[in-house]
Amino acid sequence: MSVLRAASVMVAGSLVLTACSGGDQGGGQSPAALGAGAIAEFTGAWVAGDIAAMARATDDPHDASGVSSAAIDELESQRTVIDPLGSVVCRTDAACTQRQLVTMSIRGIGLWRYETSIEARLVGAGARSGEWLVHWTPSVLHPRLTPGTEFDRTRELPDRASILDRNGNPLTQNLPIVDIGVVPAKVEPASYPALRHLLDIDVASLRASVQAADPNSFVEIYPMRRPEYDDIRGQLLKVPGILINTGLMSLAPTSGWARAVLGKVSDATPETLKAAGPLAESADLIGDSGLQLAYQQQLAGRPGGSVDLVDSKSGHLVRTLWRVRPVPGEPLVTTLDYDVQQVAEDALAGQTKTTALVAVQANTGKILAVANGPEITADNLAFTGELPPGSTFKVVSVAALVQAGVVAPTDRVSCPDTIVVGGKRFRNYENGIVGTGSTLVDAFAASCNTTVVGFADRLDDHALPRAAAEFGIGASWDVGLDAYSGSVPTPTDLVDRAATMIGQGRVLMSPLAMAMVAAAVDAGQPFQPELVPARHAGGPSAGGLPDSLDADLKAMMRAVVTEGTGSALDLPGLPVYAKTGTAEYGPTGATRTHAWMIGFRGNLAFAVFVQGGESGAHDAAPVVADFLTALPASAYR
Repeated sequence: MSVLRAASVMVAGSLVLTACSGGDQGGGQSPAALGAGAIAEFTGAWVAGDIAAMARATDDPHDASGVSSAAIDELESQRTVIDPLGSVVCRTDAACTQRQLVTMSIRGIGLWRYETSIEARLVGAGARSGEWLVHWTPSVLHPRLTPGTEFDRTRELPDRASILDRNGNPLTQNLPIVDIGVVPAKVEPASYPALRHLLDIDVASLRASVQAADPNSFVEIYPMRRPEYDDIRGQLLKVPGILINTGLMSLAPTSGWARAVLGKVSDATPETLKAAGPLAESADLIGDSGLQLAYQQQLAGRPGGSVDLVDSKSGHLVRTLWRVRPVPGEPLVTTLDYDVQQVAEDALAGQTKTTALVAVQANTGKILAVANGPEITADNLAFTGELPPGSTFKVVSVAALVQAGVVAPTDRVSCPDTIVVGGKRFRNYENGIVGTGSTLVDAFAASCNTTVVGFADRLDDHALPRAAAEFGIGASWDVGLDAYSGSVPTPTDLVDRAATMIGQGRVLMSPLAMAMVAAAVDAGQPFQPELVPARHAGGPSAGGLPDSLDADLKAMMRAVVTEGTGSALDLPGLPVYAKTGTAEYGPTGATRTHAWMIGFRGNLAFAVFVQGGESGAHDAAPVVADFLTALPASAYR
């Protein structure tokens, strides 16, 4: 197939004619002008990819058509530009020559430039007598091309670079894989149940692919890591029609390890090719999600290749006409920490509900770990979830109350089981959670909703959005992947304001956003989250929290652990500061809950979200406890 047929016509430069002797021909035009016209007709057809027109413009249409078609198809040129070099030179009144600069965009390799010479002659006999035509010889296409040679195009991909952690440890690397597939002509009915048993696949989909494929083609099932393949190799090779190919693929330590952030590579699709750059091809393995997709061109490097001249009969190399060496990909350095990420993966491994965990370095905003699980998923809920944060948002709303002078941490407050605000009844998660005479610290530690919403009428409509902004909520982030920094809309009425204060209503946050709230308290300064240092160097996302307010919030978050709903985190060693959250969602009468836990220890801040969890203390706290207990001491610095 000639890919030149999609090229645009670009014969550049004006034709400069030389003075040649001879009489008037072609309506008074000089031989130079007539020869130039024939050459321009040929090069214009070449640029347009019109093989038939190229052949018609020569004195040997049959050979020109065959050779040109084969040559252009082999080269896989996407676009050709031909620039005349200097003037048309006529050695006689019937033969004129012009040098040409040919520039071809060779698919998947790059630009090939070379010079060739094209001669036009006046035909003296036959059906086309009196016409000026290009004198055909294969050297018209390239000066080295002869009747006994042909082009041979090769392409070479460089090694894909690794994604690295903050210490230079590889998070992805090229590892052996076995690409498992079948040959349709050799598949038997018994093959399908055997493959379902061994590979746990949808055999109906495989059957449809086999029926639609060429009988002798390779129908891929999926690539498998070499150790996994070795476990079933003996049984798999007994399946009729099975065929395997071996190779290398950029892989994380396990299939699900940081999948939503690192992403994976797979066969190219029309969508992923768009982000892969002009030299990517449909046969390439391309990043299809996460950082593998976002930084595809950097990680993949630049392919190389060559155009060789080979003997038409033997295929032996005659000479290399052009070569581009492949350029290896450049490693992508992230802020992730291999050891912290592994602990995060382990903490989620025993979960039965969808869970997201984020850990950040509080005084820089560097993201140390992101885990989404327990199933293998490309859905980065930790970054992009738009979720009601429940009582974890009380860190912000209580900060607004204290800053406004409405209440101080040591003030006595009430915590009734229910309270009516603006005509709506609010309740606590449990009855009798604190006794009479309790302080704001006690109510915060017990996560008393009614205490907080009881002050809703003491704030103006802008107090909560203003406080949220001071924690970096709603800031513009440049993480390198999609990430949601949260939203705290201005309340529309008293009920909306009360609901906002306990992280309900229209308040939405991601686990990453809530981890950054905890980090702001830890550091006394909100920072922008950072994942790819080369893209964004982090830094503050808002002004620092007032020292007195920061001290008050630290005291209240510590009380959550020592005497409140976060007691499961009262661990030996460095003190833990936390806030639990239970967020309601769903229609009235069918309300369900999500579970949250945010906090910090040392210089590490965290957030855990459990979809459909009963409460922060019941569902999120055990995940956090497992995570913090297993972390190396270096993670807290």
